[in-house]
Amino acid sequence: MRRVDLTPLLNPNHKAIHTSISRELLVYGGVNSGKSYSIADKLLMQSGWQPGVPLRCAVVRKTLPSLRRSALYILKKRAEEFGFPFDINKSEWTAKCGNMEFLFLSMNNEEDYQKLKSITDIDYIWINELPEIREADYEELLRRMRGGKGKYDQIIADFNPIGKTTWVYKRFWETRIYNAERLRFNIYQNHPAYLADPKTKAYIESLKRTKDQNPNYYKIYFLGEWGELEGVIFNWDVMPLPDVAFDETFYGGDFGFTTDPSTMIRIYRKGDEYWFQEVFYEWGLTNQDIAARARSAGVGRHDDTYWDSAEPKSIEELKRAGLNAKPCRKGADSVRSGIDFLLTKKCHIVEGSEWISKEARSYVRKKDKDGNFLNAPIEHNNHAMSAIRYGMTTHLHRKRAFGAFSEKDFY
Repeated sequence: MRRVDLTPLLNPNHKAIHTSISRELLVYGGVNSGKSYSIADKLLMQSGWQPGVPLRCAVVRKTLPSLRRSALYILKKRAEEFGFPFDINKSEWTAKCGNMEFLFLSMNNEEDYQKLKSITDIDYIWINELPEIREADYEELLRRMRGGKGKYDQIIADFNPIGKTTWVYKRFWETRIYNAERLRFNIYQNHPAYLADPKTKAYIESLKRTKDQNPNYYKIYFLGEWGELEGVIFNWDVMPLPDVAFDETFYGGDFGFTTDPSTMIRIYRKGDEYWFQEVFYEWGLTNQDIAARARSAGVGRHDDTYWDSAEPKSIEELKRAGLNAKPCRKGADSVRSGIDFLLTKKCHIVEGSEWISKEARSYVRKKDKDGNFLNAPIEHNNHAMSAIRYGMTTHLHRKRAFGAFSEKDFY
């Protein structure tokens, strides 16, 4: 690879990630601290630091769709920004960057486990969202890291510190048996250029306000410290999409751009049971991009899609781009009533929809000054939840108006 000065791109606040040679490295902390980007940077640069040495890195997450939209996306993006070649083989889900071979692996079923056991000569392993996998999976990954040709072997795992009941906390914090290096970061340790952006400053202020809304949420996502989320609103399970003839399919969407993602959720209905599946959850999308993403995902011209009614101009642009875009129902108490409505339904998250899962796990109620839970969610990290609420409450209200369902199905 050509020589290039990466100094302006690298995060100076994450020097400890780059210099660590510990066999086990845990990188954890709050949201938007840049953890995953610095891990990707470190792995991409190994070829430059060890030229001519054939290296192998396994990149792991529970499901392959989740992995492709997170770690693989970040590696590809950073390689492009660095000017490094990054050639992906989508038939085998591998990639080549200089003398580093990346293997993208899921840990979701017996076939995945058998595939892992056949892999040898691994120098590095990156586990994205460590608590998603089992402790037995982690043990097996440790066994795979052997016989590589690099200067050192390392397994790097990233996560938000949610739940002291998880095996991660019990293994690495409660006991002294397992010795792993632990690095904690919060949003203030992201790249200085990110922190200087006015939109980031507004995001940080929003995140700081959660201290009064739900102290445990603030502790986990702002400070990056271990905590137990309290007042979680939805207890939706995660499951494969069933092979049934659904009664209908419709969509909910939420607009974003720089600090917030644009989100679109496909909603399947069978009787009075619902499944939620991500269509996209991305930053930096224009309305034209949103329409293109939707069409490429199979959203038809006549499919009902519901969006934040506070953005009529954006809705009109989606219409002109060929989507059947409609404003959602809103009112003075639409969030609370929408949540109450969703709590009456049997709902599931479709496997691989990691952003819905992540939001649902952290979608918690506010607390008052006395520590009592309120009938309202904290106003942060709620884009998929809003999209689901827009689609469900608006579409089903329209169905009631046309006599498609009985009155008991609604408020």
